[in-house]
Amino acid sequence: MQKIDVVYLWVDGADPLWRVAKQQWQRKINKSSGGVYKDALSAARWADNDELLYSLRSVERFAPWVNHIYIVTGFGQVPRFLRTKHPKITIVPHEKIMPRDAIPTFNSNAIEKCVANIPGLAERFLLLNDDVMFGRPVSPEFFYDRRGRAIVRYSGHVSRRGFKSKNPSEWARTIIHSADVIKEIFGRSLFNIYPSHGIDPCFKSSFLEAASHPHVRDKIQGDIRNKFRTVSELQRWYFNLYDVCTGRAVLYRCRSRKPSGGITAKLRNFLHKRAINNSPVYCTDAVKVLRGINPPVFCINDEPGLSCRVKRSNKRFLAQKFPNKSSFEK
Repeated sequence: MQKIDVVYLWVDGADPLWRVAKQQWQRKINKSSGGVYKDALSAARWADNDELLYSLRSVERFAPWVNHIYIVTGFGQVPRFLRTKHPKITIVPHEKIMPRDAIPTFNSNAIEKCVANIPGLAERFLLLNDDVMFGRPVSPEFFYDRRGRAIVRYSGHVSRRGFKSKNPSEWARTIIHSADVIKEIFGRSLFNIYPSHGIDPCFKSSFLEAASHPHVRDKIQGDIRNKFRTVSELQRWYFNLYDVCTGRAVLYRCRSRKPSGGITAKLRNFLHKRAINNSPVYCTDAVKVLRGINPPVFCINDEPGLSCRVKRSNKRFLAQKFPNKSSFEK
C-alpha cells in the first residue's frame, strides 16, 4: 500500500500575538475595495474549540493506516495538548512552505495552495480542516480507488444559472471562479457540482503541477499573498477538478439522508442507501444531525452566530464520541 499522509491547517485564534497582528493587518486593508469575505474577519473562522484534539483521536481510532500527520500553523503556535515528539506528528510553520512576502497570513485559502511544499510529504495525502472527523473505520480505498485515482466527493447538482444568480454567496463565487478556470484550461464544464465538506484526497505532484500551470500561475501567486480570504480567489476545489480533468480522479456524488418520515423520503433513502452510507455529513449542531447515524466522515462547523449552547453541546458530543486519549496527546 502506498503511503498516505494527512495535512491539517490549524490556528489558535486566542493567541495574543496572533490577535495583535491580525488587527494591524485589518487596519491596513480596505475591505470595500479588496473584496475580502464579509466573514473573513469573523472570530469564528479562527476559534479553537478543541476540534483538532478529537479529529486526531478519530484518525488514530478509525484510520490507523495513516502514515504521517502534518499540522500547518503560524506564529510559533503549537496545540497545547500535542506530543510534538511523536514520530507520526510534524508541526509545519507557514514559513516552511510559503513565500516570505506572504507572511504573516490569516487566509486558509492561501495556505492550502502551499501545502504541497511540505518537506517529506507523501505523494498521496489527505487535506482536511481541524473540524472534520473520521466517524467510523475507513480504508484507504475510501479515498483512492483500485486504479489509484482519487475519489472526489461532491454534493448535489447546482446549475450554473443558480450559482450565477444576482447574489451568490461568497463561497459560491470562489467555486464558480474555480470552475471558470477549469473550463478555460480543459474546455470542460463542471459548474453543476460543488465540493462536499469533508476530506480531500490529493496528489503532491499534481498539486504542484496545477499550481504552476501557465494559465493560473500568476493568479495563484497573487492569491497566496492575500492576507485574508477574498471572493476572487481560487478555491481548493480547483485542485480537485484539475485531477478529474487529467484522469487522476473520479467523481462520486454524495447523498444526504432525508429526515422526513414520508413515503417519498423513505423510498429515496432506500434507493440511495449505499451513497448515503458513504457520504460525509456537514452540520453545525452535532446532536441534532448526527444522532442515530454513523457517517464515515463528518464536519462540525463553527459558523458565525452559532450559540454558546450549541457549541457546548457539540463539545460534549465529541467528548462522548472520542473519550479515549490518543497517543498524540501529552
